[in-house]
Amino acid sequence: MKVLKVLIALSLMSSALAGQDPVQPLAERIKQISEDLLEGYAQPLVTAFGTAVSTGLFHSAYSHDFLGFDLSVRAMYIQIPNSAKYYDDVAVVCSLANNQLVSYDVHLDSISTVFGPEQQPEIPAPGNAVGIPPNIPNGFDVSGVPFIMPQLNVGFVLGSEIFLRYIPFSYKGSSMRFLGFGAKQEINKLPFMKNVPLPVAIAIGGAYQTFGIKDTLGQQIVNTRNWCLQLLISKRLGPFEPVIGAGIEDTKAYIRYQFEYEIPDTINNIPEDRLSVVRDIDVELKAENRNRIMAGFNLNLGFLFIHYDYNIVPYQTHNAIIGFKVR
Repeated sequence: MKVLKVLIALSLMSSALAGQDPVQPLAERIKQISEDLLEGYAQPLVTAFGTAVSTGLFHSAYSHDFLGFDLSVRAMYIQIPNSAKYYDDVAVVCSLANNQLVSYDVHLDSISTVFGPEQQPEIPAPGNAVGIPPNIPNGFDVSGVPFIMPQLNVGFVLGSEIFLRYIPFSYKGSSMRFLGFGAKQEINKLPFMKNVPLPVAIAIGGAYQTFGIKDTLGQQIVNTRNWCLQLLISKRLGPFEPVIGAGIEDTKAYIRYQFEYEIPDTINNIPEDRLSVVRDIDVELKAENRNRIMAGFNLNLGFLFIHYDYNIVPYQTHNAIIGFKVR
């Protein structure tokens, strides 16, 4: 029970540290950007969290015996490359000409993504023209994203195993909720494989996971769905167990919010005055992570185990696990 309490405390403490509020929360920054610029600004966020939730699902190709289990805390660190901190795009600028609303495109170079520098460049809009939006939201100026969660694995018959991972947490001032479940099958324990002398343990596992982001009003503006399938190979050499794996995965984010902006006064035809406009945004973004290669090891120390693996994905990722196991 003491180990269980320590693992839960570590998970909650890490969540609290990640939840320290910045000046403006993540969700509110997303809501300040137009649909045209949303993909460039938010795509790195979708890829980072899509990478995180498919990391650390499995730490061994061996499965528990019937009703054996392990409970652990899994900590990932996703490195954000410099290429994911900037993007080029086109913004819309509008103005009144001959009592009519006229719009045109303005090219923007090297503007900040959600992970980029804390800069808020204005959309160049000469005279009485108005940029939509008038400026680009700040980035958070980060080089990595930490992600920590508890996970429970339970063994069933014939080498099958299921897992559950869940945690509510806060990231950059916005409330998030994560839920994942999946299964693993150790191939060696299947009836038709028992007489095959395999030198290593081989397993296939898969998962389905969701996470969402809420704004300050409690509205969930981002809903994300992720699935993955992974092949694992490991070999116990005393307490040391090297592990390698490869997999495919897919992450889709559904982003819905109301975007508020201003245009010149087309009712009274006064260029200096502004009218407020509200537009419903409904966009689907896909994460860039599609394939994964993983290599790592376990240290099996009786009831306690420690794990580390390195993942080759678009955003390189480290994963560490500490937990206890029974059978």
